[in-house]
Amino acid sequence: MEQAPPKTKFLDRWTPRVFREAKQIFRESGLKGVIRRYGWKFFAVFFAYYLIRDITLYIILPWYLAKNLL
Repeated sequence: MEQAPPKTKFLDRWTPRVFREAKQIFRESGLKGVIRRYGWKFFAVFFAYYLIRDITLYIILPWYLAKNLL
């Protein structure tokens, strides 16, 4: 009998491949391995992404909603 291919998790389908690879490298060789593989630019992009996301979710969106509702 043929085996069915393993099901992929929901987040694995939506997470970019580079982040999945970085996560695997981090598990295997830690932070130094990720820095060796991707360099400091990876962390700069990662930090900027979360900074923009959090500012939008926790500052701009509530401010906009409060401004329009009050």
